[in-house]
Amino acid sequence: MNYSEFNTPFGNGYFVWEENTVNRIYLPSSDISPEEKIRQDHEHAVRKNSVFSEEISVKLTSLANGIQKNISLRDLEFSKISLFKKAVLNSLMEIPCGQTVSYGELAEKAGFTGAARAVGNALSSNPFPLAIPCHRVVRADGAAGFYQGGMVMKKHLLEAESGR
Repeated sequence: MNYSEFNTPFGNGYFVWEENTVNRIYLPSSDISPEEKIRQDHEHAVRKNSVFSEEISVKLTSLANGIQKNISLRDLEFSKISLFKKAVLNSLMEIPCGQTVSYGELAEKAGFTGAARAVGNALSSNPFPLAIPCHRVVRADGAAGFYQGGMVMKKHLLEAESGR
């Protein structure tokens, strides 16, 4: 297991990867450093760079700055994710850059009408923030809602994507 760094306007983020597949993306937050989270979750991970990690780092840095760079779903490790969460995350990938949906709208789009709360729970543990744009999901009243990278980062992403 390896990890590499990418830059955001809010500090460094990291991603854990192996065999050219991203296992988890860690955003900077005020709670605990991404490197500490990696040590807790993947104690044997080694900091390493490769052609693959450099490509992912560039894409994540662009995404963190609101510049659309697609990361292929083939580059993300989905094998340990529940079918419900996979459906939610796949539906989220269909939301265009610069647009938002409510948790309830995403639940309906994923085939789980009335499961807004469950969708919110699934997104709160999205293993691939930025790559799978959970920042595009807002509360029914239009308020931003929760984001792993914090509210300032979520608002930054939404504003950058919408061209404001």
